[in-house]
Amino acid sequence: MPNIVPSLTVSISGLPKTGKSHLALTWLPPIRIFSFDIGLDPVLAKFPDKAIDVKTYPIPLLDTMKPAKYAKGIIEAFDKDYKEAVEGGEFQTVVIDTATALYEIQRHCRAEELGVQNIMQWQYGEVYARLNGIIFRPRITGVNLVLTHYLREKWIDEKNTGILELDGYKRTEGYVDLVLETRRGINKSLPKGKQNVIITLIKDNRFDLDLNGLEFEMTTYDELIALIVGG
Repeated sequence: MPNIVPSLTVSISGLPKTGKSHLALTWLPPIRIFSFDIGLDPVLAKFPDKAIDVKTYPIPLLDTMKPAKYAKGIIEAFDKDYKEAVEGGEFQTVVIDTATALYEIQRHCRAEELGVQNIMQWQYGEVYARLNGIIFRPRITGVNLVLTHYLREKWIDEKNTGILELDGYKRTEGYVDLVLETRRGINKSLPKGKQNVIITLIKDNRFDLDLNGLEFEMTTYDELIALIVGG
């Protein structure tokens, strides 16, 4: 029997400018990307012939820990647009870029709903439930979901561990099918001046444990799915 290509729910984490969005846009078109970040246009320019639809949500400059109300309207618009994209049958892939930013907006939205500046730890339940819905809804309809995240330094007992961890909803990596991390690297076999490459690590996956720990230069959806289906 031929191998069946599964729809994938994927997390791609990395520091800024390490190819997260580029890798996400190698997924199957048509693609709807929900953009909560800046700097997407140069990446889109690399896919001029690909069916990519962008939905951008203008976010004010957040230069304070206690911003003015802005989040509830954004989340209401996103919820409507996201449901239509996932359930409408038009798109094979939806991308949230970045899910780190969406997590922060969800937190601020919940604070606005409760009439407080900051929510307490015991008030995060509604935020988590909404994020769970975002992650699991595409599985029901067979749509690929790609979530990009920034990384941040991990602190324990007010000490920097030197470890980088996902910045955002911490349960994400346990819920998705494929966990990837990107970083910049050097390939000395390339001509001088063209040696910078993006390296992608398969951090975890639910298909084949032997794939965990493998690294690839300038990888794409096609290469990754060939490994998964072939395994």
